[in-house]
Amino acid sequence: MSSNSSTRLCEKPELEKPMNTHQTWKTKDGTIRVLPERGRVQGIEIGGHEALWSPPEVTAPWNLGGERLWIGPEADWHWLRLGEPDFAFYKVQPALDPDIWSVGQLSDGFFSASVDIDVQSPHRDAHLKVRLTRSIQLLPPESLAEADPSIAFLTTTGVEILGGTHGQPVDLWSILQVPAGGEIVVPISPGAAPRDYFKPAPQSELSSREGNFHVKLSGRSQFKIGFQPDQIRGPISYDRPVPDGILRLQRSFPVHAALSYCDSPLSDLSSQGDAVQIYCDDGSFGGFGEMEHRSPAIRRGIGPQALSETTITTLSITAAL
Repeated sequence: MSSNSSTRLCEKPELEKPMNTHQTWKTKDGTIRVLPERGRVQGIEIGGHEALWSPPEVTAPWNLGGERLWIGPEADWHWLRLGEPDFAFYKVQPALDPDIWSVGQLSDGFFSASVDIDVQSPHRDAHLKVRLTRSIQLLPPESLAEADPSIAFLTTTGVEILGGTHGQPVDLWSILQVPAGGEIVVPISPGAAPRDYFKPAPQSELSSREGNFHVKLSGRSQFKIGFQPDQIRGPISYDRPVPDGILRLQRSFPVHAALSYCDSPLSDLSSQGDAVQIYCDDGSFGGFGEMEHRSPAIRRGIGPQALSETTITTLSITAAL
């Protein structure tokens, strides 16, 4: 996620059709609100505490809020030009904004949906047509290992290349938007350090201890950092103090250090891409953070033309230390 006060970035296309209403899934410990026609989870709460961030108008056409999916690389589809990042030259592809999905199955605790999208690079002769698929399933409480109250869902996401420029890469870009005020924790290998995507992240917001990298979401600074796949050592999480303990939103996802990832900072596009990215908003778009993970890349006409991955997202409240 990138942001600025640029009017280009804030342009909002018209919705093609009305979005369906929220579906609410409940367990003894919490609830999950989904928007099947937008292919996303809009909210997840436990003990009366909401873990995800959404804009005030949840039906706004701009692709913001909750748990959602884009594709990369960002340099190919979002930046209108390369070089030094300048948010006057950033715009989300119309195919991704708004995201209107076709719902295949829908029941209490499950939905599946798909969307075909065409993307065109704004600064070079490259395009792709891909099919995205998602299914989201509420996990029964008895399947969870958490001793504390918890609620979880399983997401299976796929991308298939249908056409486009030979050799063009594409990846799955999964995003969880969370409120400011907490911190994102990334388990990392010894000596690992993030790299900056925009201006350098303030050191006061970053720390490393006991094998984890901590990113404060103060809401005062705007920055984005990333970690390459060989630096990741486990699930990433978002922690926020609440009156009855620590609210923890955790996402487990596959990491393949031996495979090629395709999303890197504009200053280092030829390098191995990042598997995890963290964005902190400074209030330009409402004051939130993003815990993002990327899949390995596939390339048009070279090797496999489809990939899928399964993730588990768990929300719990643990006693404060």
